[in-house]
Amino acid sequence: MYDHALCVYPYKSDGFHAGFLPPLGLELIASILEPSCRSVEIADLRKRPGRTIDFCRPETDLVCFSVNWKRDVEFIREEIRSVPAGTFVLLGGRHVTEDPEDWFAACPNIDAIVRGDGEEAVEELCKGNPLERITGLSFRKNGRAVHNSNRKPGCLRGDFLPARHLRVEPYQLGLEGVEAGILIDMVSSSRGCPFNCNFCSFSRNPWGSKRPWSARSPESVADELAQIEAPVVAFADDLFTFDMDRVDRICDLILARGIRKKYIINARLEIAQRPEVLRKMEKAGFLMLMLGIESTQDKTLRSMRKGFDTARIRECFKVLRQSSMILNGYFILGNIGESIEEMLRIVPFSRELGLDSIAISTLRSSPYSGLDELVAESPGYHIAYNGKIYSDHCSVKELRDLHHRIYREFYTPSQLLRIAMKGIRNGGARFLPRVLPRLPGLAWSVAMNHRQHTQRRQAMETAAKPTPI
Repeated sequence: MYDHALCVYPYKSDGFHAGFLPPLGLELIASILEPSCRSVEIADLRKRPGRTIDFCRPETDLVCFSVNWKRDVEFIREEIRSVPAGTFVLLGGRHVTEDPEDWFAACPNIDAIVRGDGEEAVEELCKGNPLERITGLSFRKNGRAVHNSNRKPGCLRGDFLPARHLRVEPYQLGLEGVEAGILIDMVSSSRGCPFNCNFCSFSRNPWGSKRPWSARSPESVADELAQIEAPVVAFADDLFTFDMDRVDRICDLILARGIRKKYIINARLEIAQRPEVLRKMEKAGFLMLMLGIESTQDKTLRSMRKGFDTARIRECFKVLRQSSMILNGYFILGNIGESIEEMLRIVPFSRELGLDSIAISTLRSSPYSGLDELVAESPGYHIAYNGKIYSDHCSVKELRDLHHRIYREFYTPSQLLRIAMKGIRNGGARFLPRVLPRLPGLAWSVAMNHRQHTQRRQAMETAAKPTPI
């Protein structure tokens, strides 16, 4: 039994312009800790002023950190090292899983690190199981790190739900730090992905093994949705629509129980094969489909092992663009073998398909994605310090400029109006009284952040130029 367990999300910002999502994984861990602790507290440093040490009490005997992203690393390590001596310090999350030895070396007060899915390992820890017998755990013993065998991913359990009641501040849709007045929440209804796209490491555990797709029952998903206060729910699933019969059943339960919310999900183009389920999803409140298209080039799609080509994409969108749901397309810049002209095809191809919005990312190498080997075999391609892949014909700066150019060309005033009108037709009109008074603040914040970003970039470029002799 622990006296006081403190769960820390140690990031000061989201690292991207639209920040609003709760730390769902950390809230799941807090829920598992509650039966074995006299008190549990969550400190999301994005929402609560102060540092980790400010939330530590004299009776705090367990501090858990969730470290998923490769940013703010030195700040996070300072937070970890600030925990008072004698407190058990436990880390989890994708980033620390990739290199636990590095974190043990950087923070001498770390006691243990959970590698991969943490719920079952933390449950066993709370039961008092010896550290040596908890699979998937790395721990410090006699001054050295001991790494137990990997934990085989089990089925996703419906009885593990986030401790939403421990939230101090609500989570809202927002842009550039300005909240839009609309509550949002997250649900994890499945984990893993059965597909094998060669650029993706998220379908694998961070130690390289494939994570099998595992899903909760439709009934447990509907039960959780009914308990959520927020009117907008984003599903954290890598692929919500793998089993369309399951999606169909979830829609039936939502409609039968009268659950009125809007849902955002990751999907694959194959859902176009079930137009009857698409229509039911619209009725059940599904608002946005996030679709992985990735490239406009067949040669790239083949090398990615996406399982479709541009002709197939066009066929699927004949069905998808008839939907009232907002269609978002994911694309990747810097794909190996693509010219700048081919990357610039993203905007006309998106308009041809009828996409409402697009999201651009830069090709990045991460552990077990296999991209480091592919780069080594591709003359003229390189990996930057942050994992981004660039080439002799398109530098990191040129990729960044291309990223901004594509967004500017796509998100015209008429395109933004299209998104707004589609959202209103899909039931978004009820949010207008909350959003409209905040629009001036949102627009001002976006403009100021863009100006500051431009000034910082120009200053960095100026500093990088050689001084004339």
